[in-house]
Amino acid sequence: MTASKESKTIYEKTLLFTASSLSSLLYFFLHRVFRYRREVVSANLLASFPDKNAREIRKMTTSYYKHMGDLIIEPILFILIGSKGRSKLARYSNIEFVEKFYEHKRNVVALASHYGNWEYLINIPKMTRFSLITAYSPLTQKFANKWLLKIRSLYGVNLIAKNSFYKGVLTTMRSAVNPIITVVIADQRPAPGSNKYFVDFLGQSTCVQLGAERLANASGSVVLFLECQKKARFHYEYTFHSLGDEQTSAKPLSITQAYYNMLEKNIIASPNHWLWSHKRWKPVAGKA
Repeated sequence: MTASKESKTIYEKTLLFTASSLSSLLYFFLHRVFRYRREVVSANLLASFPDKNAREIRKMTTSYYKHMGDLIIEPILFILIGSKGRSKLARYSNIEFVEKFYEHKRNVVALASHYGNWEYLINIPKMTRFSLITAYSPLTQKFANKWLLKIRSLYGVNLIAKNSFYKGVLTTMRSAVNPIITVVIADQRPAPGSNKYFVDFLGQSTCVQLGAERLANASGSVVLFLECQKKARFHYEYTFHSLGDEQTSAKPLSITQAYYNMLEKNIIASPNHWLWSHKRWKPVAGKA
């Protein structure tokens, strides 16, 4: 091993050790001291896993807060660790599956979620020939907002503000010379005042947003589910899955229901890595 490679290895190991230590400290404060959204986490887990007893729910809660500590540290780690380190932290099991759509000049809409780590997805342009578009919520502090845009643009990500995302993506797709992959975090609650649609998810009637489905249909894009699995601390593997053919996509809610079915399987297989502190089932007014 050359001196240069050895120093990089030491740097990576030091970063990972520091990240692990900070994450453990965050876990302690979030879970034991501040009890961050403890009631929300417990209520969501109890409603989603009614067959689990109190001891099992407590164990799942503890595991979730450990994962949450990792989540907070991971964006910083991902920036500092370097390109080779990033490729180890975020692996793609079937990137060739996506590349075939590029060969056929097809745009792709990939439906991701708040499962595992979604921030690592900014590395997609380094793994494929596709340009990447995703939404962001502008921050109130101008400096922080500018910093966010600058950091993510370093990876070749085209960020479009959430309030103009739908029109912005369609405009970009129509003017683009090469195919584009649009990543949508699709498991969020619909915005207040929007039409209400419901699907069954984790045994509960769940209000969902149809923006990703409408975007895919309006643009004629291939629709994929982007599965995430946590393989080790700070390390994730991503896999693309088809969400149905064009005939299936023509049926209302078909893409969205298929997405939630796949996400549910993901969560049931390893529950600790979804965002349980989010008020996903907050009551909504009126059903459509």
